[in-house]
Amino acid sequence: MRRGIPLRGSVARDPRMWSRYLSQAIELFGAKSEVLIGQHHWPTWGSDNIVAFLAKQRDLYKYIHDQSLRLMNKGWRPAEIAEAMDLPPDLAREWSVRGYYGTISHNAKAVYQRYLSWYDGNPANLNPLPPVAAATKAVAYMGGAAAVLTRARSDFAKGEYRWVAQVANQLVFAEPDNSEARELAADALEQLGYQAESATWRNAYLYAAKELREGVAELPPRPACPSASYWAPTKTSIARWNSSSTSFDRRPRPRCSRCSCSCSASGTSPKYRLRPLRPGS
Repeated sequence: MRRGIPLRGSVARDPRMWSRYLSQAIELFGAKSEVLIGQHHWPTWGSDNIVAFLAKQRDLYKYIHDQSLRLMNKGWRPAEIAEAMDLPPDLAREWSVRGYYGTISHNAKAVYQRYLSWYDGNPANLNPLPPVAAATKAVAYMGGAAAVLTRARSDFAKGEYRWVAQVANQLVFAEPDNSEARELAADALEQLGYQAESATWRNAYLYAAKELREGVAELPPRPACPSASYWAPTKTSIARWNSSSTSFDRRPRPRCSRCSCSCSASGTSPKYRLRPLRPGS
C-alpha cells in the first residue's frame, strides 16, 4: 500500500485519480504485459497476475477514498475515521495491499486533509495553545509529573502503549530534562515500533525512541552546490555512454541545475537529464 501523504511532508495525493489511472493501465496494457516492476517490491510476472495485481490496487485506493468521504460527510473527524476504517476481507487477505508501507489510518487522514484541510470542525482545535504551554498546563491539571508517571507506568504494564506515548509526550514537552519521562516515552514508542506493520511508522517510532534516550544527532552541514566542472562527465563515462549510442550535452546550466547533464539517444528526439547524486542529498 502506498501513502496518501508521506511522513516527510508533501501535498496530499489523490487516491481517486490513482484508482482511475490503474483502471486505464489495465485497459491499455494489461492483456499484453508480461512483467510489472514496482518501486517497492519485486516484479509481478504474467498478464493474468498483473491484471489481478493492478485490480486489487485500484480497488484499494478507491475503497479508502470512498469510505473516508462517506464518513467525512457524516461529520467524523480524521482520528475517528482512521480508527474505524479497515479493509474488507477480500482486500485484507492480499499481501500486496497490506500496510507494509502506507496504512489505512495514514491514508484516511490524507483524504480528509485533501478535501477539508487540517481543521477538523472542532473550534477547540482552531487556535490551541502551543505544545509546551499546553503540556505544562495538562501535567499540572493531572497532579504533577510524579503522579502522571505513576499512572502512566501502570498503563504501560497493561500494554496501553498508544495512550502512554501520548501522556509521556506531554511530560517531555512540559519537562524536557525529566529523564524518567523521556525513558517512559521512549519505551512506549519502542513498543509501538515493534508492533507496527508499516516500515515507515516503525522507523518513526524507533528513531524517536533513540532520540529521547540519546539526544538529537548533530549532522554535518550540507555541502554547497559543487561547481559544474566537478560534476562534469569524465572521458571514461562519456566513452561508455557513446558506446551505447548516447551523447552528452555539456552546456552549462543555470544555478544548481548546472550539476546535471543532458543526454539523448542517437537518432531520437527526446532528451533526458541525468542528475548525479550529490553528497547529503
